[in-house]
Amino acid sequence: MQSGNGSFEQRLGKTEIILSIALIAILSFSLAPLVAFAKNAIVGAGHASLLASLGSIPVPVIVRSLQFTLLQAFASTALAIGIGLPGAWLAARFRFPGRRALLALAAVPFCFPPILVILAFILYYGKEGYFSAFLALVMGQKSEYRGLLYSFWGLVLVHAFYNFPIAVHQISALWMRIPESQKEAAKTLGANRIMAFRTGTLPWLLPGIAQAAGLIFLYCFFSFTTVLVFGGRTGSTLEVSIYQALRYQANAGLALLFSVIETGFALLGIWFITGMTQKKQHALRDFGRRRELSSPRGSQRVLLAIYGILLLIFFIGPLVSIVVEAFRVPASLGGASHFGFGNFERLLKGFQAPLLKAIRATLTLSGSAALLATIAGVIAGISVFIGKKAGKLHFTYRIVEALQWLPLAVSPAVFAYGWLFLSPDRTISAALIAAQAVIAWPFVSRAVSASLQSLDPRMREAGRTLGASSLRAFLTIDLRVIAPSVAAAAAFAFSITAGDVNVPLMLGMSEIETLPLLLFRLTAAYRFNEACAAGLVLGLMTGIVFFLKEKAIDVA
Repeated sequence: MQSGNGSFEQRLGKTEIILSIALIAILSFSLAPLVAFAKNAIVGAGHASLLASLGSIPVPVIVRSLQFTLLQAFASTALAIGIGLPGAWLAARFRFPGRRALLALAAVPFCFPPILVILAFILYYGKEGYFSAFLALVMGQKSEYRGLLYSFWGLVLVHAFYNFPIAVHQISALWMRIPESQKEAAKTLGANRIMAFRTGTLPWLLPGIAQAAGLIFLYCFFSFTTVLVFGGRTGSTLEVSIYQALRYQANAGLALLFSVIETGFALLGIWFITGMTQKKQHALRDFGRRRELSSPRGSQRVLLAIYGILLLIFFIGPLVSIVVEAFRVPASLGGASHFGFGNFERLLKGFQAPLLKAIRATLTLSGSAALLATIAGVIAGISVFIGKKAGKLHFTYRIVEALQWLPLAVSPAVFAYGWLFLSPDRTISAALIAAQAVIAWPFVSRAVSASLQSLDPRMREAGRTLGASSLRAFLTIDLRVIAPSVAAAAAFAFSITAGDVNVPLMLGMSEIETLPLLLFRLTAAYRFNEACAAGLVLGLMTGIVFFLKEKAIDVA
């Protein structure tokens, strides 16, 4: 290597200074709403009044919210893992039609907005839903299904079926790497099949199960819209309590207290996930390449068929009901219901024609938030990568690396109201863009960092031998290679911001209505068919973008 060029780690120069300045801007952008929210809660209300309001809080209210939050998150996680484990085993062992579709279901929690899933479960599992009609047909009217959605177990059911694909995807990825020799060695020592699994497979599989469980637990722990719709009669989570304290009680001090408790438990969950992720990565390195898949035989085919039928009935069914109801036009006076585009026409030509306005608002606001998140995420990801390569992962870089867990540790309400307090004249649209960007950029940063770390350093060295400087090699080789991953991360940022109803609902947007807000309003007004039409547009918007993201990753 030529001494004039120096090593990649020593040839950063002014670039590192520029990136450091950019990182400070990202840090300020991310932490400013937290500081503004805390300041408004402590100083805005007055120190004495804050202490008085906190002193009047009945401890049982906090305890009940925390207990319900933990209970529903643990129960939802346990059910999601229980549903996902058989699918993970099938996907890791066998080659069968629909295997790719089963693994692709992992995209549902990310590309299908929660409000759309809520609508699907209402239509399918409600008292007048398709599942009720199916049971009445099979069992007769005496065994009529009365619905369980608006109960604790209904909430758990929605959470579990919404998140179990995460377990299938993550656990199967590890299970495929565990060689059969581990289990066969236990069998040669006299262990039966169950004992051989417990001693030869399960210990190696536990990190993957624990990682998936930790991630699902955090998603259920911070669940807002689902709990707001289905859990109101049985209990309130910390996230819903924060929303109620801000929207209905105007008590930022109480919301701050709830959010501190929530973040504390979330950080424990993140610490657990990072530990399990490291153990899973060690296991993947130890086992090497994936095991070859085999064709199912005998009882294995029966189990596969049963699992597929259950998925079609209980998971795919609610999603299909969205499509059916979107095109089923309810009966008018003296008429009968029929299939057509009447629901779309009412949204496009009816009173205020809300659909086009909602699409424009979603594209404008979420597109701006996704663009801002992509810029910040790319800068943060590149900066952390360069800092690691140069061996100078100083304090600023470490904070940015820690902030990549920000969306899983802090309530969206804190970001939303923090930016609302910072925005000039309390402009809601500006607060929404900034809050969604803060929530989304860590996902982009982590994707970019992972893509950079997977690069083959020999490609860069080949460019260096042709006379390119380290900076030029990085810009012309590394960035060109990771460009599809950056595009995929940008698509993912748009997908999660366009489908987000939490931040708009918490801000109480009245002058601007996004597609998720329109869907929530129509559902609350029991205009389910029109809600399905709007939901289908939203699902296609986020789903197509997410599909393009996956295609970009395949190209990369």
